[in-house]
Amino acid sequence: MEKNDSIKQMAIELGINRVSLEKITRSLGREPNELELKLYNKMTSEIVSYKSSVAWISQFTNKNEKIISGAGEQSASIVDIGNGNCCVFKMGTHNHPAGIAPYDGSASCVTDIYRDILTLGVKPSIVMKTLRFGTATLDTTNWLMKEILKGISDAASFLYLNDIGTKISHHESYNSNPVVSVMVAGVAPKSQLLLNKTIGINQQVLVIGAKMSLEGIAQHDDYLTIAKANPDIANILSEAILELNNEQLLTRIENMDVAGVVTAANAICCNANVAMDIQLRNIPSEVADSTAEQILLDRTQERLMLVADAENVSTIKDLAAKYGLACEQIGILREGRYLRFYDNDKCVAEIVPSDLRMGFSATPKEQAYEDINPSDPVDFIAEIPEPDDYWKTINQMMNNPDLKIKEHLKLNIQEEQNGSPTDAQAGIFLTDDSVVSFTMSGNSRYSSNNSFQGIQIDVAQTVRKMICSGVKPLALNNCLNFGSPANVNVYSDFVASIRGLLQAEMFFQTPVVGGNVSFYNESAEQGKRNAILPTPIIGMMGTLANRKHNMSYMFRNKGDMIFLIGKSKNDIAGSAYLSTVHGMQNTGVPYFDLKQEKAVNTIVEKLVEKRIISSAHSIELGGLFFALLEASMPLNLGFDITSPAEIRKDAFLFGEAQARVLVSVNMENEATFLDAMIDCNVPFSVLGHVTKGECRIDDISYGFIDDFKEQYQE
Repeated sequence: MEKNDSIKQMAIELGINRVSLEKITRSLGREPNELELKLYNKMTSEIVSYKSSVAWISQFTNKNEKIISGAGEQSASIVDIGNGNCCVFKMGTHNHPAGIAPYDGSASCVTDIYRDILTLGVKPSIVMKTLRFGTATLDTTNWLMKEILKGISDAASFLYLNDIGTKISHHESYNSNPVVSVMVAGVAPKSQLLLNKTIGINQQVLVIGAKMSLEGIAQHDDYLTIAKANPDIANILSEAILELNNEQLLTRIENMDVAGVVTAANAICCNANVAMDIQLRNIPSEVADSTAEQILLDRTQERLMLVADAENVSTIKDLAAKYGLACEQIGILREGRYLRFYDNDKCVAEIVPSDLRMGFSATPKEQAYEDINPSDPVDFIAEIPEPDDYWKTINQMMNNPDLKIKEHLKLNIQEEQNGSPTDAQAGIFLTDDSVVSFTMSGNSRYSSNNSFQGIQIDVAQTVRKMICSGVKPLALNNCLNFGSPANVNVYSDFVASIRGLLQAEMFFQTPVVGGNVSFYNESAEQGKRNAILPTPIIGMMGTLANRKHNMSYMFRNKGDMIFLIGKSKNDIAGSAYLSTVHGMQNTGVPYFDLKQEKAVNTIVEKLVEKRIISSAHSIELGGLFFALLEASMPLNLGFDITSPAEIRKDAFLFGEAQARVLVSVNMENEATFLDAMIDCNVPFSVLGHVTKGECRIDDISYGFIDDFKEQYQE
């Protein structure tokens, strides 16, 4: 088959090989023109097609009796939470935009996910985020952190989103490539969902929202603009869409993200198995001299594509005008197999939607990898000497920025809302007294040492935090952040993470119902590209039947007994203690066993339900010592504990062995607690008691909680 030389040359420049070019030609029934080739190239890029990850992420369970819509089915995940209500939630990342323009990149992450949820007729109400930054002492890191936090905060404020939690961690691999993982969620009656409506021939296609401003595309040879969020328009757009949905004027909504009009139109065609004609010059624009290519690839934010019956178009446009939003009819659904784009009367490009369905129909790209399996534990106790000065060790740990800011943002928010901080953040309070709660977890140090077990620990921690809070975990989203998939070590970590997550979601019966994959997260230093640490982030949602039954992690009364559920281990592997005090990076992963997790969760769930315990706190980063501090801080109490003779004190205090929960019990319930623990056959031990404010370990005073609180929340 003879091909035009210019098309061949363009294909080479775009990285489209001969086989792919021939496939495009066969599908179109002719040779593509230059614009079509660029569209095919954009739609088969990693960020749109997920070609290096789709074969793996499509293996997740994705369904159970609670899941209304799972991964890839709609623009966000939908979970049935009972009483006729559903929770719609989604996680996303804007790592690369945030690294270039931190304020705009992070703000647009919030508004982009917000619109994804809005397309289902639901108004989001909460935001939560996990962020990764470079070395804490660098001026660049502090600037990025300040701008990203402000971008997210401002967007959330404009959109009336309740910011329910922030987790920040640092590592040099993020010096020029921060990771911004955001979760947004809302709750609505199931009857309000814009879902599974019939899309038919001759229905009209409209665009509503901001006017096109040519953002997020190359306007010059080497200049790429970052798409900027406009939370003010986003909020107005939200009100308009909710009214349109309430009036039942819409059939479908698509978010115009990633590749703008092309992505949205393609998704509609694939969903309904229809063709579409689009008039590019009808798209509202504030740019007078844009080309067809620029219009097609523009990523201006705060725009949605609507599908509606012809008789509703004038009403929709009138309502948009009432809100001061641009809204124009731009196309029509037709029979056939092509998505056609017209520049005035000329068809400038046509594509076959089924070739380019986002995340699913692109040809998977096989990448080389090596198997990573669960690793045998490393006995660092035998290699690392025990500290001879625990005052010094504690101060070193307190100066770790990851430990300093680990919980205080969440704690402050929770105190303001309900005066009872919990491991899982109470996010959305419903009129029937039920609560929808959320939590996020991710430990790059674990994943960098063993990605299979690292992500399983992330899932286990989100489940454990839910259980400690009295919440039933239901479903999860993820953000999987890695370097280049062409790097065999990076891709091996990615594959191991998928395999670990697949096993964990099935074990805990918390299906993966959504998420995203972000590759090519790298920093360039001295001419060399270095990948970030493997950074999978897990976001879990669950429900609490009655808000009065939530369980806090804070100690409540002087004299309450303190117990450890689960077993202390002579294990410091994977710990912040090894990296902070001993400067080690290759530290393995802490003790972890799925069956032990289940056993501990089962008894904690029972103790919480029967109100036998006064507090419950998952032991995680920093180990038991930092869990004790966090439990003591809210009411300015303290602790007096004794370490077991058979466990080395640094492992007892700072080891991060999993399947452990710190609980407190008042004296009236102590006998009942002991009976329950003996009956369940789960290891437990008495640690000591709650004090008025002093922190004592093995009869040695380490000061008062006020001193730690001041340093901890610095």
